[in-house]
Amino acid sequence: MAYLLMAVAVITLAPFRFVPSPTNAISLTWTTFDLVMNVAMFVPIGFIHQLTRPARARLAWSAVFLGMGISVAIESAQAFAPGRFPSPLDVATNTTGAVVGAWLAARSVPRVDVGRAVRASGVELPLMGLVYLLLPLAWLGGLGSDGGGRAWTLVPLSAAAGWIIGAVFTSFERAKLPRTLLAAAAWLTVALVPAAFVATGAAAGAALAGLAAAWMRGVAPPRITFERGTAEQPPRRFEAPTLHVALPLLLIYLTAASLTPGKPSGTWTGALTLLPPGVSPTTLVIFRALEHIGAFALAGYAIAEYKGRSLDRFGSVAPVALGWALVLSSGLQWARGWYPGYGASALLLTLTLIAAVLGARLYLLQLAHIRALTASARPA
Repeated sequence: MAYLLMAVAVITLAPFRFVPSPTNAISLTWTTFDLVMNVAMFVPIGFIHQLTRPARARLAWSAVFLGMGISVAIESAQAFAPGRFPSPLDVATNTTGAVVGAWLAARSVPRVDVGRAVRASGVELPLMGLVYLLLPLAWLGGLGSDGGGRAWTLVPLSAAAGWIIGAVFTSFERAKLPRTLLAAAAWLTVALVPAAFVATGAAAGAALAGLAAAWMRGVAPPRITFERGTAEQPPRRFEAPTLHVALPLLLIYLTAASLTPGKPSGTWTGALTLLPPGVSPTTLVIFRALEHIGAFALAGYAIAEYKGRSLDRFGSVAPVALGWALVLSSGLQWARGWYPGYGASALLLTLTLIAAVLGARLYLLQLAHIRALTASARPA
């Protein structure tokens, strides 16, 4: 929920430039696109809210109050943000989205065969969580592309996803290669839809990279896919060797996505706000900022996964994730300062650090849940 709310704040309040007194009148203008997006943006919030309630709980008024409360807070803040316009229609559509999301959860979740869904999706393995975090990241990468070369940054991202899927289904699920490739193809089909509309060639290249990575992991010999074992204890763990390949791919993606498009100039610029002066908060710019933040949530999860067996408490793993994120994000912000279309941002740096800690927390919650399920399945 915190991750979603941070994303909504960036979409609705970027570039976070506020003035002491209200500057914008209430607006009643609307477009079909705005109405649909306002509803869609709050559907996940209502869905997750309903999941926090007891199993088989009916739709409650709390979903209405939650959606309305968040929306009213956003619209009130927009009154103090030049270029933003508060609207009661936004409140109505946001509230509707939260209610729709809660209704979908209340209707669908009790009917799900949990055991079959867990096995089919591989979520009983924490490493698979990276694949699900990569999905919205790929969407944002496609939505933040304008048909130029930026969409090609999805190639290393898709390759990392394909490699991880290949590891999970080959080494954990013991699946045959066709099923592994089918799982990778299903992920790529969903992940690359936004990119396919703006850059068909880049989306096709990313799909081929993902399938090739899944195939390579499926046929790779055990000596490079498992940790070394002993005569008494054969090798079983494959998470660290998987991340040894996936993390460099993700680093290539993050660096390329952070600096593309544009060319460096001879002047370094920076600001406390999300965007430097003179850069308007267009839809593409906002999606790219969200993608940058989401990538660090993924990084925090990956770091926690890498250290998770030795540092499995939040107080231990959070400083590690924060430290790595600080080094990486500071370096990228320094580099972005030389790009006029981006500029260094203290706020974006702060949001990436928060996202990295949230990613580490998500991993630990996933790990604790899996351990609880495993313990409950053991015979007394």
